[in-house]
Amino acid sequence: MKKKTVWIIVCIAALAVAFAGCGKSNFGVVVNEDLNVEITAENADEGMIGATGTFTVGEGDDVKIEPNFEEGKVLVEFYPMEASDDANADAEDFAPKGKPEFDVEVSGTEPIECGFAAGDYMVNATVLEKANGTAVISLITAEEKDPWTKVSSAAEAAKGAGTEDFEVPQQLQINDLTFSDPAFSYLDKVAQAYYEEGAIGIFVRKASGIYGGPMTDRDLDSFPEHWTQQVGDDADDVVDCYGMEKGSAIVIQWGDTEDCYTVTSQGLGGEEYGMDEATVDRLEDVID
Repeated sequence: MKKKTVWIIVCIAALAVAFAGCGKSNFGVVVNEDLNVEITAENADEGMIGATGTFTVGEGDDVKIEPNFEEGKVLVEFYPMEASDDANADAEDFAPKGKPEFDVEVSGTEPIECGFAAGDYMVNATVLEKANGTAVISLITAEEKDPWTKVSSAAEAAKGAGTEDFEVPQQLQINDLTFSDPAFSYLDKVAQAYYEEGAIGIFVRKASGIYGGPMTDRDLDSFPEHWTQQVGDDADDVVDCYGMEKGSAIVIQWGDTEDCYTVTSQGLGGEEYGMDEATVDRLEDVID
């Protein structure tokens, strides 16, 4: 997790005047204990302004704005801060300079996610329409967006996951399609190979030992069909299959007390691509 350094600076005169009044019209921008920026509007009049800094965006991070406004609209701007900027400067000396790196009008309750250049920013907020409500600005770190650690081989994925080994073919046959050149990654106790062809992604995962987490990102309860397919001579050699219809599996799982395997088909904007019985049998044989 990247460290965020935050200073609370003096808000400009319009905000100070608002708080000095009778208290019926307030607008504030502060940093909470979680180092997120909070905007609060109570009958905030058009033109009221608040600012706080520094809000640090790391490389690969996204910014999330979660509004909860009963009414009104607020303009939120992110102004780059120079290393020479002084957090103890007078308000008029610390007013936003130049153009914002990013700006967005915030209203209602729909969350907003945005990405822009890494750096330190002053967050400036201006009431565009009389507002009542709040908004919280926080970071979605690169690690949170993709917790998988990328590596260059199945062996490295196995080592990172703490599994004894992880073997997948360079070319993976799924029904009548051939998937090649997998990308490898790992989490604690789970190794992953990812194949992509056209609008279809195939995730192959292996977990060893005691692992209580999910083996697929798909919600297994969402599939109307769950069945088993025997893949060997032993009665215990079975694969659990999940899909929209029997004989076309979106997720397959198998294993024992030592190792567990899952193959997931994921449509990338297109239709689902299920695995037929011959594919299920073949995958259980070539993945180790």
